[in-house]
Amino acid sequence: MMSIEKILRRFAYPIGILFPWLLTPIAFLITDYLPKANVPLLYIVMVVFIAINVTVELAIINALSSFFAFSFFFAEPYGSIIIHQDEDLLTILLFLLTSVIVGYMATKHKQNVQRIRVREFMTDIELELLEKLPKALDTNDVLNAMRAALEPWKESCVLITRDSNWATHPTIRRMTHLRKTYLEELLELRLTPELIAKIPDLQQEHDVYFLFNSRQVIGLLKISIENIQYLPKDIFLLLLHQVNISLERTSLSAELEKEKIAKENELLRSALLSSVSHDFRTPLTTMIGATSTVMEFGDHLDKQQTRELLTTVLEEAQRLNRYTQNLLDMTRLGFGELRLERDWVSVEEIISVVKKRLKPLLIQNDVRAEIDPNLPSLYIQAALIEQALFNVIDNAIKFSPPDASIEVSCVKENDFIVINVCDQGPGLPEEEREKVFERFHTAEKGDRRRSGSGLGLTICRGMIMAHGGNVSIHANPRRTADRINPGCCIRIEIPIETNLGDSNKNPDMPGSHPAAE
Repeated sequence: MMSIEKILRRFAYPIGILFPWLLTPIAFLITDYLPKANVPLLYIVMVVFIAINVTVELAIINALSSFFAFSFFFAEPYGSIIIHQDEDLLTILLFLLTSVIVGYMATKHKQNVQRIRVREFMTDIELELLEKLPKALDTNDVLNAMRAALEPWKESCVLITRDSNWATHPTIRRMTHLRKTYLEELLELRLTPELIAKIPDLQQEHDVYFLFNSRQVIGLLKISIENIQYLPKDIFLLLLHQVNISLERTSLSAELEKEKIAKENELLRSALLSSVSHDFRTPLTTMIGATSTVMEFGDHLDKQQTRELLTTVLEEAQRLNRYTQNLLDMTRLGFGELRLERDWVSVEEIISVVKKRLKPLLIQNDVRAEIDPNLPSLYIQAALIEQALFNVIDNAIKFSPPDASIEVSCVKENDFIVINVCDQGPGLPEEEREKVFERFHTAEKGDRRRSGSGLGLTICRGMIMAHGGNVSIHANPRRTADRINPGCCIRIEIPIETNLGDSNKNPDMPGSHPAAE
C-alpha cells in the first residue's frame, strides 16, 4: 500500500493548489461556532502539514492558494479576490506571512531531523563495519563487509570489482559505453606512488570512489548522490578510508604469509635433503661394504659369515624401504592426497600384523600387548593404522635400553579405542612432547645415532587424524620414580564408528576383513 508521503509527493502540485479550496467547507463549519478570525489557523495547519511531509516550495504554493481561497470566501466583497477592508487585508497578509515562515521552519526542522537520523544510521553502519574489518582475513572479506554496509542503498550504490556483474546495475545502465570503458580501465590500473597521488583527481573526473591498496585498484564505488538524501560525506569518506586501510593490511598479510610459506618450504627442503642424504647414506654404505666383501672374499668366507653379511644387507635394505615409505606417506599427507578405503578390522589383527613386521627390529627388545577382549571392531583403513602403530613402536624401540619391553595396551574409553605404547627410554621433557610431531624434528637427548628422519611420528599423527582420532605423548605412569629412564607413553585415540547405516557390515565381527600387511 502506498504511504501518505508517497501520495503527497506524487500528486504534490495539484494537492497544493486545490486542497485549500476543498478545505473551505470545513472552514464554513468553523465560522458557525468560532469567530471568522480563526479560519486562517485552519489553513496554517494545512500549510505546516504539507511543509513537514513534502517540501517548503509546495508549502508556499499551498499558502498562496490558501490566501486566494480565504480572500474569495471570507473577505468582503465575497466571491472576489479583491479586498476593500483594511482589516481583512491585514489579516490575509499576516496569514500569508505566517504560513510562509511556519512552512519554511517546519521544512527545515524536518530536514535537520532527517539529517540527524541518517547521520546516526551511518554511525551505526560505521561502527559495525569497523568491527568487521579487523576480522577480515583477505580482500574478499573486506569487500563483503563493504557490501553489507552499502546494503541500505543497494539501488543507488554499486561496488565495481573484476569478479562482479556490475554492468547490470541500474546506476551503470544509464551510463554511456565510453564511461563504462573508462571504469574498466580504472580497474586494471597498476598503482605507483605518483598514480596514488592522482587518485583524488581521478575520483572527481570519473565520479567514482577508489578502493585500493598500494599496488592495485581493488574496486570502484559508484553512487547516485541525488538518490541518497542527507548523506554525511565526512562519515562516508572516513568509512572508505577505513576500508582502504584494511585492504592494505590484508594485502601485506597475504604477502607476509607467502614469504613465510616460502621460507618454511625452503627450510623443509633443506631439512629433507639433509635428512635423506644422512639416513640413506648410512644403510647404503653398510650394504655396499657387505656386498663388496661377499663379492671379493666370497670364496674365503664360510656359510655363517656369508649369511651374516647378507642378513646385514637385507636389514639395511628394509631400513631404506621404511625411510622411503615414510617419505611417500609424508608427501601424500602434505598434499592432501590421502584417501581412506575403510573396512571393519579387529584390534587383535592390527597388533598381530604390526608384531610380525617388527620381528627384524626386536633384536634386544620385545613387545608385550594387553588387549581388552571386549573391544569392538574398527571401521578404518587397516594399512594406515598399522603403519602409524608401526612407526610409534619403532620409535619406542630406538629409545629403549637393551632387554627392555615395549608395553602396548588397548582399551575402550567412551567412544574411542585407546592404544597406549609405553617405553622405558630416557623420556621426553614436557616442552618437547608436541614438537616431536613436527616434520624432521628430532629430540636433542637420547641415543640420536639410531634415530630416523624425524617423519615417523608426524606421519603417525597425520594418519590417525585422517580417521578422526588424535595422538599425544605423556609420561610413563609406571616409571615416575626412575629419573634416568622415566620412559614415555604415546597415546593413540581412534573413534569407534557405531552408526554407518550399512547392514552388510557387522562391527562386532572380528576378522570381517583381514588387515592388509
